[in-house]
Amino acid sequence: MVDELDRLGMLRADRLRLDEEELDLIDRARYAGATWAQIAVALGLASRQAAEQRRQRLATARLARRRELDRGFSDRLVALRAAVADLQRWIDVDQQWSGRFPGAALVRDTVAVSHDAEPGALHTLSRHIIDDLVRAGREHLPAPVQAVAARMETALSTND
Repeated sequence: MVDELDRLGMLRADRLRLDEEELDLIDRARYAGATWAQIAVALGLASRQAAEQRRQRLATARLARRRELDRGFSDRLVALRAAVADLQRWIDVDQQWSGRFPGAALVRDTVAVSHDAEPGALHTLSRHIIDDLVRAGREHLPAPVQAVAARMETALSTND
């Protein structure tokens, strides 16, 4: 009976690992050009909407796990990850983002990988994002992006 209980305990870790792998594979397939309908078929789901919803649930669960891990580091890390997520949302809705300044596409891509990054990588990538936004100049950034950048700088600051 002890062996069975031990194996049951290991199932949770296996499920988390599989969820992470599934999300990564979905994202890689989408990046490679797969449609949501193709992903749905591969996952054995009935529709593209079901595949999109599955990806959203996996991403939300990953973000929740990340936030929980961040709390073990510092409040600033939690604030930094939240600011990066906010920046991602602003970039996603800004239809003119890619043309705002020469490094806009690089900032978009860096932000996209930052919010799922480990704490050390999140800090480093966020510093690069801020440097690129400063180089772009405030006049090229919408006010909400300027506000998020200020929050990121505060979270990155070593001053109390």
